Amino acid sequence: MQFISGVHPLLYWVANFMWDMLNYFVPAILVILIFICFQQKAYVSSSNLPVLALLLLLYGWSITPLMYPASFFFKIPSTAYVVLTSINILIGINGSISTFVMELFGDHEIGGINDILKNVLLIFPHFCLGRGLIDMVKNQAMADALERFGENRFRSPLEWDMVGKNLLAMAVEGVVFFIITIFIQYRFFIKPRPVSKLTKLGALGEEDEDVARERHRIVQGLGQGDILELRQLTKVFKRKQKPAVDRLCVGIPPGEVRTVQVWSRSGPGAGKHGLFPLSVLGCSA
Repeated sequence: MQFISGVHPLLYWVANFMWDMLNYFVPAILVILIFICFQQKAYVSSSNLPVLALLLLLYGWSITPLMYPASFFFKIPSTAYVVLTSINILIGINGSISTFVMELFGDHEIGGINDILKNVLLIFPHFCLGRGLIDMVKNQAMADALERFGENRFRSPLEWDMVGKNLLAMAVEGVVFFIITIFIQYRFFIKPRPVSKLTKLGALGEEDEDVARERHRIVQGLGQGDILELRQLTKVFKRKQKPAVDRLCVGIPPGEVRTVQVWSRSGPGAGKHGLFPLSVLGCSA
């Protein structure tokens, strides 16, 4: 509805992203306050607290646009929620724990595999967050243990081998995932196939006088001032020969409202539900 109301797709997704980030800031700040209340040195010390805030901020920056492309593939919101949550938990928790266990108990060969696995999993923001939190705890625990022997082995969490690569990965992923969403919205990867290659359309049947007149007006290019023009709009479903929408021609001048009445001898299947999404998603048709 937002597109048929005239909202530009890029503006729509930018506004969505800004609103989602504003909503994300609230739980992110609450999480930071909870860490502060429990006074866990691995997260709230003067060196670690800024890194924790960066991890949570960049996680929201990257995970939000990662979820946007799913809106094009799911029709039921509850199904999308269950599937995406399961995938996030699987990769985030299992990936972080698996790499940590292999790091502790693996030999030299497993250590090399673990390094490759950690670099590959950086493309997932939930792994970057989970692994970053684990590395902060491990770094602080080792520093506290060695401090008892008079050694200062504390490393800055922002170092590349610590949390630095995770932060950079999430910063880049936010931009990349948002661009992918825009590409999908504009169907950049989808090349429309000519209808002639899909099916052979027969001759048009008998049309009412006003329908034929409107078709002639559109085909002859007389609807230049129309705010919406559908020219020879056709929809053929997969594995179907008969088109659901057959070469529809209609134009809507400014300030007018048009109704399209469809009728089928067999009842359902006259093309009402097929016409609306085509009109919304393909307003330049």
